[in-house]
Amino acid sequence: MIKAVFFDWGDTLAVINYRSADISKKLDDILAPYNLNWEKFFPYWKNFSLLRSKGDIKSDEEMFLQLNRVLQKEIPLQKIRETRFNNHFVSKENIEVIKKLKEKYKVGVLSNGVKDWVEGVMKRYGINNLFDSVIISSEVGIRKPDAEIYYIALKSLSLKPQETIFVSDEVCDDLVGAKGCGIKTIWLDTGNDDEWKKKEREIAKVFKPDAVIKNLKEVITIIKIMQ
Repeated sequence: MIKAVFFDWGDTLAVINYRSADISKKLDDILAPYNLNWEKFFPYWKNFSLLRSKGDIKSDEEMFLQLNRVLQKEIPLQKIRETRFNNHFVSKENIEVIKKLKEKYKVGVLSNGVKDWVEGVMKRYGINNLFDSVIISSEVGIRKPDAEIYYIALKSLSLKPQETIFVSDEVCDDLVGAKGCGIKTIWLDTGNDDEWKKKEREIAKVFKPDAVIKNLKEVITIIKIMQ
């Protein structure tokens, strides 16, 4: 019997509109005085964000200090962070899905992310108290697909793997590991056709999720079949 549903955060519960021309222009404008643009700067941001999400870097201040030291610049990195994370959107539809599921199940978040960043978005939408468990890699010091982070999620709600479903847009980083731990998996495939998603679809043919959905509303129906 299914007792709980965990959701990935970015691009699953929260839609992240990083690729819009408007966001790119805002970031380029911030970086222009430092002879940079977002395309050149992004690899640095990505690598330091990864360290932040693993808990190797404990605070934004430390991350910004180290990043500016590497670049030998004084970029207003807090402004870049705010520009990016002000573009995390949690739809009313997704919030309603969580509320509907909570009528019968425990609901949690399992994210490779930064606790302060995720919780900041939750508070903006007034949903920080909606979840029964929030497991974020920066806090526990482990990232998916490491089996231990799934164990921590299960333990947080006293669950067995077969009692749990994990919903995510990522097959490789999220669902393969969950499936290996015995957790039931639902892949959110929204139909994007970029190279990364094409590769995910090829991998999903081998490491087959237990179900595939196009939007989160379908979880409500699918979960009844997966009982």
